[in-house]
Amino acid sequence: MTNQVVVHKGRTNTIRVNLGYDVSAEDPSHITSEIRAEPSQESTLIATWYVDYETDGSDGVLTLTLDNTITSQITPNTGYMDLKRVIGGEPLAVFDEPLEVVFKGTVTE
Repeated sequence: MTNQVVVHKGRTNTIRVNLGYDVSAEDPSHITSEIRAEPSQESTLIATWYVDYETDGSDGVLTLTLDNTITSQITPNTGYMDLKRVIGGEPLAVFDEPLEVVFKGTVTE
């Protein structure tokens, strides 16, 4: 994955994330990803990705989805995305730093 994520406004967006390790024993609802206005937990929440396993989680590949009903409501042009795993009740960051997100308008419907 690159250090910048492009989200197209008004469209359903899906990205794949390969963690590189088996997460099949975990409930996918314990993996969260949010896009915020600034790279801090206290900043304004822009959107929350729906996280699921691409297969059964044993390959470590996740799919993150933002529905078009969510992306059509986004007004900022940039944001910051995190990915966290909840282990023992504590959210642990997967990325060293939040990833920059660029929101782009669509030309066609």
